[in-house]
This record gives sequence, structure tokens and C-alpha cells, in this order.
Amino acid sequence: MSSTRLEFHPLTYVPEREGVTVGRIDAASFAVLPEDGVALLRRLADGMPVGEAEQWYRSTFGETVDIADFVDGLRELGFIRADGEPPARPPVVRFRRLGRAAFSPLAWAAYALIVVAAAVAMATRPELRPHASNVFFVPSLLAVQLGLALCQSPAILWHEWYHLLAARRLGLPTKMRVGRRLYYAVVETELDALLTVPARQRYLPMLAGLLADAVLFGALVLAAWAGLADGLSWPGRLALAVAYTILLRMSWQCYVFLRTDLYYVATTALGCTNLHEVSRAWLRDKFSWLPGVRPSDTADEDWSPRDRQLAPWFALITCGGVAALLITVALWTAPLVIEFGSRVFSALANGSPTGPGFWDSIGSLLLVAFEIVLLPLLAGRTRQRAAPAADPAADPAAAS
Repeated sequence: MSSTRLEFHPLTYVPEREGVTVGRIDAASFAVLPEDGVALLRRLADGMPVGEAEQWYRSTFGETVDIADFVDGLRELGFIRADGEPPARPPVVRFRRLGRAAFSPLAWAAYALIVVAAAVAMATRPELRPHASNVFFVPSLLAVQLGLALCQSPAILWHEWYHLLAARRLGLPTKMRVGRRLYYAVVETELDALLTVPARQRYLPMLAGLLADAVLFGALVLAAWAGLADGLSWPGRLALAVAYTILLRMSWQCYVFLRTDLYYVATTALGCTNLHEVSRAWLRDKFSWLPGVRPSDTADEDWSPRDRQLAPWFALITCGGVAALLITVALWTAPLVIEFGSRVFSALANGSPTGPGFWDSIGSLLLVAFEIVLLPLLAGRTRQRAAPAADPAADPAAAS
């Protein structure tokens, strides 16, 4: 192996606070290496034989390196080309021009105009301000639930689309995919390719979803304002209902301990790699004396120095964030639940079984039951069927 020359796929090198992120953008494979490891990798990528690279490292840094283990790690990352394998081609990036247009000075001026105009409208017309009662844009609870459910998908897609455009304008091959949170199907944008550009260029793609939400919120408020001549029409009430749910989603982004968009902004600015998991492990170790709390199974040496330094502070933010979440739920979400419950109770207690309001409330309750009871059960059964059977030979505990 000493005289072997390795062939590499095109790699990117981005300096970070604690090393250099080396990546293969077409395969979305990345690793943070120390400066000496990057120097050795560059020698190998430039065609230096493995044996000479090992000697060069020893003479340059005054210590030995397990070159075989280093090369094996590079193979696992997919950096090294197999025999006869052609070098990876740069991925084709579509919508780059559209991404540049979406964040051009003219576009920023339009976004600012929409947000400022919406703020003026809400300041002058109190009925346009966010309130839980806005959600109930028609008397039928079932129509409210179905209408908002149909409007949420385009709104979420709009949010993710701006993440994608902000990254595509940099020439990065980001893409959207359908994932699942709890038992709901959601659209997510993969932003792994941001690791191939400097940190300062990552912030806008991370924050672009919040920008899209703010612009959409403002546009919906203005749409309701435009029809205020003779009072709010039902399209205007629907616009305010969707705007309220968008505001809820925007507030959710502030809970950085849940790994929201703002979490990734914060960790990028702080130079951390896995602050969420490290802070959770730190909390579990500190409170392992409590019943039901198990110590973490991650060793301290597996943590990066920066994550280890900031873990106690982020753990404090996590505890405070839970309190803030409860307060937000009490101020924003609880009024919705109370209003919904009071309407259902009034319709069932005072309505006639032959009246439309009675059966509308029954249908609304069945839909709620489906979402919070039946759907989770079905999702759990699906996961159980998809899970592979345990191999007793591979897991001694499974055989007991």
C-alpha cells in the first residue's frame, strides 16, 4: 500500500472554528477534520503515494499516523474513488436564477413593503390583529378544521420553497423531500450542502423560511384589509385564520431547544456541531440521581470542545425554553382549545339532534379523535410491521 496512489472525488474544504469541514457535495458526505488531517488528505488527493504521505506527516508534525485507518475512514466517507470509478460530476442545480431573483434588492424592497403595510393595517384596524377567534372564520367547526388543513400544506410548502431557493442561488443542490414528524407527513428541505460554503453564507438559507412566513402573513393581512369596506368577508376571515396559524408556526421557531431553524442559526454562529445532543447528555448526567433519568451513553471525549463548553448554557436555555413554550401555549394555543370546546359544548348541550350544528360538532369531534387517537395507533402499527425482527445471535438480550 505504501506506493499506492489514491484517486479522489472532487472535495470541498471549508474552515470552521474547530477544524475544516471536508465534503463531497454530490453524495452529501461531510466530516470535520483537524488541520493536520486536512493537510494529509490534501497530499493524498494531490497524488502523493500513501507511504510518502505517511513519512511526510511524520516529518512535518513530529508524530506518527495510522495511515491505513485514515484511508479506511476516507473510503467509508466515499471520498476515495474505487478502481475504474469515474470522478463524480458536479450536480445540476436548477432554479438558481429564480433564487437570485427571490433575494434581489427589488425583492427585498417588496418584502419590506408588504410587512410594513401589514403592520400599518393592523395598527389602524383592530379587527385585523391576531386573535384566537380569527381561526373560526365560519360557524361550522368541521369546515374550519378542513379549511385550515387544506391551507396548511401550501403554506408549509411556501416556507420550504424559500429555504430551497436561498440555497439554490448559491449553486447548492438542496432538495425537498417528504418526511414525518410524529405521525404527520411533512415537507422538509435538505440543507446538508450548506456545509460546503462559509458560515456567513449559511444564515440566509436557514432564515429564508421565516422570511417567507413573514411575507405570507403580511400578504394575508393585506388581503383581508382589502375587503374591509363592508366588513370582513369570509375570504378575508379565512385569510386571517391562516395568518394566525402562520404566526403560531413562526413563534415555534423560537424554541431553539427543539432544533428549529433558529437552532441551526445559533449553532452555526457559535461554531458548534451537535449542541442539542450534547446538552441533553449533559442534563441526563447531572440529573441521573432522579428516578427515571438514566445517564447518557455518550462519553465526554466524543463531544467537541466547543459543544462541551456551551452545553451547560444551552441546557439552561432548554429549561427556560420549556417554560416559554408553556407560556406561549397558554397565551396562543389554549384560547383556541377553550373556544373550540365551548362551541362544541354549546352545540351539543343546546342544539337539537336534527339540527346541523349538532352533527357538525359530532363530525368535528370525530375528526379530532381521528387525529389524536386513531392516527397515532395506525402509525404505530405501521412502524411495528416495518421494523425488522430481532436477531438473537446479534442481540443477546433478545434471546432471554
